[in-house]
Amino acid sequence: MNREVDLLSYLPPFLQEFKENRATLEAENPEFVLVWNGADRVLKNEFIETADEAGISRFESILNITPSGTDTLESRRRRVQIRWFNKIPYTLRAFLERLAVICGDSDFTVTKDFFNYKIDITTHLEWTGQADELDRLIQEMMPCNMLVVSINKVPCRPSGSIYTAGTICFVEQIGIADGGITTEVEVYKMDGTCHAAGGFGHREQINITDEAGE
Repeated sequence: MNREVDLLSYLPPFLQEFKENRATLEAENPEFVLVWNGADRVLKNEFIETADEAGISRFESILNITPSGTDTLESRRRRVQIRWFNKIPYTLRAFLERLAVICGDSDFTVTKDFFNYKIDITTHLEWTGQADELDRLIQEMMPCNMLVVSINKVPCRPSGSIYTAGTICFVEQIGIADGGITTEVEVYKMDGTCHAAGGFGHREQINITDEAGE
């Protein structure tokens, strides 16, 4: 949280009129802003939800978590929350609560078939490390005689603009002669730079004569 610091406002009005006081306190305002921001950072790092890189690192150290190089700050927060709020005994309700923490805002479904010792879990996890935490949760809380079928479906909703283009290079030659059809083959070279999604080259040659050719 950014706080506007104005030390001069703490002085009585008659002291605010002195230039020495105004210059001194205005020069000290930025230093007090740093102190306030530091105190605010300490407060935020007391909570997992608002902790920054340094705060999350301390929570990870307590829980013996080693983040990977591809983890984001949000994925690290979720992993810490899952490990921190560990409830014993392991009941289905506790499992669903921890599964909800892993999934966050995404939906999930759990289909129970206890008669056949089977449970189906369908999730939509997209963050880095979420699938690993789900696997760890299943290994930790599910009974060994229970068959768990876990399916993670990542929805693909592409958005944006697509630019398409087509390029045609066309060469046409018409020869009119009073003799037979010539068999000479000419070579045409096309060069240059073209940036296109599709390209098409076409060459056509038409010979018109006054007698039929063989």
